[in-house]
Amino acid sequence: MTTYIKAVDIAVLSYPTSHYISAWRPITKTFHLVTFLKTDSGVISLGEGTPYGSSIVEDYTKALSLAKIIRGLALEDALDTLRLKEYEEFRKKSRVNYGAYLAMESAVLHALSIHRKAKYEAEVLGGIYRTEVPVSYTIFLNHPKIMAWKLEKAIKNDFKHIKFKIPCNFEDLKKLTEYIYFVKKLNDEKDLVLRADANGCFTTYEKAMKALALMEERGINIVEQPMPRDRLREIARLRKSFYSSIEIMIDESLRKPSDVELFAQLEVADAINFHPSKLGCLSITRETILKTQKLGLKANIGSALMTEIGLSHYLNFAASIPRLDYPLEELGLCNFYGYTFLQDPLIINNGIAPLFNITIYDLDFNIMKNFLARSFLQEHVLTHIQILLNNIKKRLY
Repeated sequence: MTTYIKAVDIAVLSYPTSHYISAWRPITKTFHLVTFLKTDSGVISLGEGTPYGSSIVEDYTKALSLAKIIRGLALEDALDTLRLKEYEEFRKKSRVNYGAYLAMESAVLHALSIHRKAKYEAEVLGGIYRTEVPVSYTIFLNHPKIMAWKLEKAIKNDFKHIKFKIPCNFEDLKKLTEYIYFVKKLNDEKDLVLRADANGCFTTYEKAMKALALMEERGINIVEQPMPRDRLREIARLRKSFYSSIEIMIDESLRKPSDVELFAQLEVADAINFHPSKLGCLSITRETILKTQKLGLKANIGSALMTEIGLSHYLNFAASIPRLDYPLEELGLCNFYGYTFLQDPLIINNGIAPLFNITIYDLDFNIMKNFLARSFLQEHVLTHIQILLNNIKKRLY
């Protein structure tokens, strides 16, 4: 039986954060497009997207237009429409509103999994290859002693892949890597993978060479985006210089699916980081990851600090990838800052996250209302959904 989209509501949530990425760039706030999709059969599904390289206003506006386009379509047709429209934008534009596409498609995928009575959403995406997903841990830029303490804590909690942001100043980098090296040796973790994320902060090839030589000495396994995103040939030279001792991972340089073919041709990197909102539609991200692996590169599933709605989608996404080259990077705002609107928050034990599905019945709307982006004046959206949910519960019970 075909199910059609009856309505789509969108709310913007905003959470205060206080961390630094490389070059001491502060991240003080996150924005999240949360979508509520209703079908003619009474299903209410959830989606989430975060802006990447665009503003929340732009992504929200785009999400509203996409909602109009898919309203009235069958779920399968809505998936095809979103994919075709985004691929069209990849061909015409240098920047796409990735978050809007992610918010819309994840809600449609969720609705489709409910409609098909799938055990997990991963089944709709491409198959269930695991029900437990290994996860990595991220340490944001801070005083070297604090970062070393967090590294030791992560090791004690059985995380085997740890990413940490780095300062761009060489002397500060030297001090930090000394602490990192000491903690690694102290804990005798031979299978521990350390990934330094530079966020493109080494602006010259000479600075990047010097920094990577230092990190090579300190036992750093992977360096992510060592130079600005458009310096591909210089990054390729770095990879050649440190081949077999340090893996080079590309992050900000990725802008559209066809970029992976260019990276492979230029031999720019060993791996590509796929940010949750990097390519918008999860189905497009999945097929691009599979293409990346066929080209001989590794693929990392990155992080954007999502709510548990997005985390649920992304765990299912990771479960649908036949071969995971690295642990999933996304831990969710719940694990970094304690922000949750679920009665039973996700708990990660021993560096492993269980696969789970989130439904509208799991949400606490009173808590969600506390994090509405007030400038969007959208409390009516959550109130409307809550009333609708109460009516459904009355019919059920």
